[in-house]
Amino acid sequence: MDLGLKDAAVLVTGGSSGIGRATAIAYGREGARVAITYNSQKDAAEAVAEEIEEAGGTAYVVQLDLSTPDTIAAAVAATVEHWGGLDAVVANAVDWGGHDGRTAKIEDAAPEWWTAIVRANLEGNMHLAQQVAPALRRSEHGRLVLVSTDLAERGMGGGAWAYGAAKAGLHGLAASLQHDLGADGVLVNVVLPGITLENGEHRIIPRPALDKITAEFTARHLPDVSELADAILFLTSPRTKAVQGQLLRITGGNLMPS
Repeated sequence: MDLGLKDAAVLVTGGSSGIGRATAIAYGREGARVAITYNSQKDAAEAVAEEIEEAGGTAYVVQLDLSTPDTIAAAVAATVEHWGGLDAVVANAVDWGGHDGRTAKIEDAAPEWWTAIVRANLEGNMHLAQQVAPALRRSEHGRLVLVSTDLAERGMGGGAWAYGAAKAGLHGLAASLQHDLGADGVLVNVVLPGITLENGEHRIIPRPALDKITAEFTARHLPDVSELADAILFLTSPRTKAVQGQLLRITGGNLMPS
C-alpha cells in the first residue's frame, strides 16, 4: 500500500538506534525526507542517515537534548529550514535517567533525580510539541506521534516510577493536543511499546527467558522494532484521517493469568 509519504518532511527524535532507527529507515523506504536527532552518538546517527538514503529517502542529522529546551528549539528550527516545513513528527527520544540515584523505594529517591527524568521525558516533549506545532499546522496533513511505554500503565518495580510517570504524562498531553492541533487538521496519537525486540533479540533478556516471557502474552509474540515502525508510519500517513487522540498499544497483548 502506498502510504502517501513520498517527499514528506519528517522529524524522528532519537533516531540513532532502536525504534527511532527502524522508523527513520522505514520512512526512507517510503521516499520521505527524514531528519533524525541524536544526543551524544553523532556517528551512529550519521550511519542511520546513510541507511535512510540507501533505502530511498533523503536524510538530515541534527543534535537534540531532551533536557535542554534550547537544543530542542534549535533542532526544530534547523529541520524546518532544511526541509521547508514539517509534515510528521515522531517524539521518540528518551532520557532513561542514570543508574546513579535509582532506588527501589520511593522514599529513598532524591527529588532532583525524579525531577530530571520527568523534565526530560515530559517537559522535553512538551517543548518539542510547542516548537513543531506551527509547522505541523501549516502542513496539509500534519501528524504527531508521541512514543510512550506500557510501563505507564502496568508499572514496574526497581525505581521505574519516575520514568513511567513521565511517560504517562504524554497521554494527558496528547489528549489535550488533539483539541488544540486538531483544530488545524493535525492528528496526535500515542504509541505504547512493550518489550520490544530488534532482529528477534532483546538487548538485555537472554533467549531462554525471552521465549518463556513470549509464551505468557496472549499474542504469543513480542513486537520487533520494525512492527513499531509500521504502526508509526500508519499513524502519520496522509491515508490515516480519523485516528485522533488514541493510545496504540503494541505489546504482544496481555499477560495471561498464571
